[in-house]
Amino acid sequence: MKLLIDTELFLFRAAAACEVEVEWAPDEWTYLCRHGDAKAAFQEIVGELMEMAPDHQPVMVFGGPTNFRYGIFPGYKSNRKKHKKPAGFRALADWVLTAAAGRGWETHVLPEVEGDDVLGLAAGPGDIVASDDKDMLTLPGILLRNGEVLEISDAQADRIFFQQALTGDATDGYPGCPGIGPVKAERLLDLCTTPAEMWAAVLGAYRKAGKSDHFALQMARCARILRPGEYDHDAKAPILWMPPQ
Repeated sequence: MKLLIDTELFLFRAAAACEVEVEWAPDEWTYLCRHGDAKAAFQEIVGELMEMAPDHQPVMVFGGPTNFRYGIFPGYKSNRKKHKKPAGFRALADWVLTAAAGRGWETHVLPEVEGDDVLGLAAGPGDIVASDDKDMLTLPGILLRNGEVLEISDAQADRIFFQQALTGDATDGYPGCPGIGPVKAERLLDLCTTPAEMWAAVLGAYRKAGKSDHFALQMARCARILRPGEYDHDAKAPILWMPPQ
């Protein structure tokens, strides 16, 4: 069994904690990330995760440099361009990939998808996904989140996925249905018992808001974290989510 670790999330957290401001000369300031400290902080995080799942093999999970969602909705994550990563973050990610074997870590990378998708695609029975990202709540299985182990059923995962398709995600830059927040989304889905009924409720909300079925599908595909079987390994591309009939 595997402990699938959201490497970029925890590495970002470790690096950001080790970044400091430096004044090299009067009125000349830069940010400095001490990679030795960041590496140590990351390894401490991994150690804590392994202590909570001692019978599982740690796997460092990464997404590829490109992401299929940019082709689904042009505004996807466009708001993140102004947010910088910690200094030398790419070098830290490369360090994880090269240092993994010597530390007993496996690595898993797939092109054209995000790390979140790789976590969802790789998770099998008994595996644990370690991530604090709320998007992981849309995946059925075992999730280690904020120090707590959650078991998410298929029905729970589907429900949260359709809620996300309605509300969108400002952090990820896709807007969802106009006028629909978390409370309204829950109310719309309260009487639904199957994925087909939930999708019908989603479509109804978008139509009422004057949006097309195509726009609703774009939002759902942005919200969908890929699950096992939703990736074509020969083509090295995701299999896009299709609405239930």
